[in-house]
Amino acid sequence: MTTLTFVTTSSYDSRKDIMLVRVRSKDGTFRFPLEPTDDAAKLIEQVLQTTQNADHTTLTLSNQPRGGEMRAEDLKGTTLASLGIAHGHLLYANYSEASAPSTSASVTTETAGSGSAPATSSTNGAQSNASNGTASITTAKKPWETVKEDAVDTFWEAQDGKIPRSKDPKFCRHGDKAMCDYCMPLEPYDENFRLENSIKHLSFHAYLRKRDIATNKPSRSYIPPLEEEDYNVKIPCPSEQHPDWPAGICTKCQPSAITLQRQPYRMVDHVEFAHPQLIENLLNFWRSTGLQRFGFLIGRYEPYDKVPMGIKAVVEAIAEPPQEGDADGLTLGVPWEDAGRIENLAQSCGNMSIVGMIYTDLSPLDPTFQDPEAAGKVLCKRHKDSFFLSGCEVLFSSTLQKSNPNPSRFSASGKYNSKFVTCVISGTEEGAIDVSAYQISEQGMAMVSADMIEASVNPNIIRVRPSEGKRYVPEVFYRYKNEYKIDVKESAKPTFPVEYLLITATHGFPNEPTPVFLSSKFPIENRPGLHDQNLTKALTSINSVLAGQELFPIGYAAMLNDAKGKGKMDINPELETVREKLVGILSDWHLICFLDTCGILDKDDIQALCKVAVSHDHRVDLDELLQKTGWQTLSAIAKESAPQPQDADAEDLAAIAAMDGGGNAKSNQPGGGGTGAYAGKVGDVRGAVPESPKRQAPVTRSTAPSHQPSGSRADSPILYTGSDEGDADFDFVPDDDDELDEDEDMFEDAASSTAHGASATRRTGSTQASRPESPVHVPAPPAAAPPPVTSSVKACPHCTFENDAAATDCDVCGLPL
Repeated sequence: MTTLTFVTTSSYDSRKDIMLVRVRSKDGTFRFPLEPTDDAAKLIEQVLQTTQNADHTTLTLSNQPRGGEMRAEDLKGTTLASLGIAHGHLLYANYSEASAPSTSASVTTETAGSGSAPATSSTNGAQSNASNGTASITTAKKPWETVKEDAVDTFWEAQDGKIPRSKDPKFCRHGDKAMCDYCMPLEPYDENFRLENSIKHLSFHAYLRKRDIATNKPSRSYIPPLEEEDYNVKIPCPSEQHPDWPAGICTKCQPSAITLQRQPYRMVDHVEFAHPQLIENLLNFWRSTGLQRFGFLIGRYEPYDKVPMGIKAVVEAIAEPPQEGDADGLTLGVPWEDAGRIENLAQSCGNMSIVGMIYTDLSPLDPTFQDPEAAGKVLCKRHKDSFFLSGCEVLFSSTLQKSNPNPSRFSASGKYNSKFVTCVISGTEEGAIDVSAYQISEQGMAMVSADMIEASVNPNIIRVRPSEGKRYVPEVFYRYKNEYKIDVKESAKPTFPVEYLLITATHGFPNEPTPVFLSSKFPIENRPGLHDQNLTKALTSINSVLAGQELFPIGYAAMLNDAKGKGKMDINPELETVREKLVGILSDWHLICFLDTCGILDKDDIQALCKVAVSHDHRVDLDELLQKTGWQTLSAIAKESAPQPQDADAEDLAAIAAMDGGGNAKSNQPGGGGTGAYAGKVGDVRGAVPESPKRQAPVTRSTAPSHQPSGSRADSPILYTGSDEGDADFDFVPDDDDELDEDEDMFEDAASSTAHGASATRRTGSTQASRPESPVHVPAPPAAAPPPVTSSVKACPHCTFENDAAATDCDVCGLPL
C-alpha cells in the first residue's frame, strides 16, 4: 500500500498544475496527486501499487461502476488531459488476481534535454523517440478514432443546432440587437417545440446534445459515452471465479433485466424518394402479375430541415435481388451474391449506399372485380387494430439493420445503432396506396442478436424464448397504461406487443423532382418474362441516339477561350443535342448494373460511366468516357449491330451517282428512288439532307402508338405511361423535341426494329422497279409537320395512372380526376 496524500483546497489553489484523481477498487478508494500532462502509465502504476497480487494485464478502468471498461494497457502512452481526466475525477478499477505474486508493470521514462518525455509502459509496445528536445509517442489507434462517419453526421457535429426564433411583438421590449427569454434560440431537444410541431422522436444528434455528448471532442473523450445494448452472457466471466455459461453464471456476466420502452430518438427522421417513378415501377409489377415485390433502396443521407438536426434518406434507385413473389408474400435470400457488386456501384455513383429496403403488401379490395365501388381500391391490411409490422418482418429488419451499422465516434466499438430503414407499400383505410417507413429500436436489435425473441402466429405479438442450452434470457418487462390511466409494469413472458420495438419515420416526394438518374426505361433486373435484360436492348438504346455513328471526343479544353473568361464552346448544336441525349440514356441505374455484368466494360470504364450518369456532363465527363477502350468496343458493337440498308443494283447506283454529280437535291418522291426516300428520313433527324452520297445507317422507328397524355409531364425526363404490359419497350422522351424526331425510340425491341427496317427497304425496292430509266430531278419538298397528338387517356393527378378520357375517377387510387 502507498501512503495516501491529501491536498487541501488552499494548497491546490497555490499549485494549479496539481490535480487529485480518485480511483475506487475492491481494495478501497484512493487519491493520487497528478499533473494533466502526466502519462496514463503513471496513474496505472500507482493504482497497481494499491492492489494485492493483481494481474496487471487484467486491470481495467471505467467511468462507471459497471460497464464501459477499458484495458489499462490500451491507455498507456496518452496524457491524462487528453483522456478528459480533471481534478476530482472518479475512476473505477477492476482486476483479477494473479496465480503468483507479480511485480507492478515496469515503466520507462526517457529524458531529452531539459524536458521529460511522458512515461510509457514497455509491455504495451509504446515507443518514445527523442528528437530536438521533444518526445513522440506511437500508440495503437482506438476504434472510435479511426472510424469514418457519414457526411451528414460530420455536418451536424460542426453545427450549433439551436432553433432560431424571431422577435416576439407582444412580449419582447428590447431593440433589434438584443435578446430575451421569448426570442432566444431554443435547444434542438426542446420538449415544447417538439410537441407543438408534432415531432414524435428526437433526431439522433438532438439526442446527443441532450445528453451533452456531442460537445465532447475526440481528443477529450476518455471513454466514448455511448455503448451498444448487449443482452448476451459475457464469456469469459470478468470475475473468473466460475466456469463459463451454461456451467455457471453470476451477476458480473449475466445481463440485467430488460424493461422495454419507447426509444426517445430515431436515426433517420424522413425518407425521400427522388421521383414517384421509383414507386410506380414496383406497383407496375404488382399490377401486371399480382405478386409482391422486394427491393433495396440505393441513396444517400442528407440533413432534414423539418426536424431540429434531422437526417433524411434520399432514395435515388431501387435494386431488386433475385426473389420469388407470391400473392401474399415473397421468398428471397439475404445476402445475395451480387450484394458486394451493387454496393460498389452505388459507391461509384456519387458515394451512395444501401439505405434501406422496400416491399409491397397489396391486395385488391374486391378480388372478384365485380363491385364497381371497389374498382381500383386495395385492401387495408396494416392499421392500429391489426399490425404495422409483423413479428417475422421485425426479425428480418433487425437482422439487416445489424448488418448495416452506423459508424460513430461516440461509441467504444466505433459503431452505434443503424440508419437502415424499412418501407412498406400497402393500402390505407380509404383504399388508396401509401408508403410507410419504420426502424427497429436498439433494444429490438439487441434481443434479436441474443436470440431472445421469435415470431408468433399472431402477427402483432412477439414471443420471448425460454433459457435453453447456451441461450440465457433475463427477465423482460414492458410498461403500459391500463383503462384507469395507471402505469402498469407487466412481464413480457411469454409474449409482448410488436409496437414496443418499432420506430416510425415520415416519407414523401420532392415538389420539384431532380433525380440523379434521369432515365428509368431500361428493363429492371431479375424480372424474367416481364422485363428481360439482354445486350441487344442495351445496344438498341444506344443506337437510338447514335444512329449507327461513332461519337468521338471533341476536346473541350482546347476549344475554351480563356481570354477574360468569356469564351464559348464552338460546337455543332446538332452534335450537342446528340451528346445530351446519350447522357440521358446512360443515366439509368438498371442500365449501369447490366453493363457492369456484360463483361465489355472494365472497372475504369464503369467508373467513368457512373460519373457521367450522376454528373449529367455531356462535355468533359462524356469525353472521358468516350476515350475508354471498353466504351469504344461497346460503341463499335452497337454500330455493327445497327440495321443496314439492302444493297442496290448497279443501275440504281449509277442513277444515284448521276444525281449527286449534277448537284441536285435527292428526291423524296416515290419515283425518286429508295436512296432518296431514305435521305428524307435522315434529314428529319439531323435537320438537313446530307450532301455526301455515302450510304448512311437507317434510323429505326417505333411502330407502337404514343401513350403520352396531353398536358402531362412532357418535359420530365422520367415519364410513366400507365401501361401495365411491361416497361421494356417504353420510349425515351428527350428534353428537346424540336431538333430530334419525337418518334425516335430509346429502348425498342431489336427484332421489331430489324423487321421494320427490312419492310421499309422492300417498299423502296418496289418503287425502284417502276422508276424510269433516266432519273428525273425533282426538288425535295419541305418536310410535312407531324399530325397533332390526340390524347385518348386522362392522367390522374394523384397517382399518375392514365385512365380513359371519359373516366371521372381514377381506376387505381379512386380519387376524382
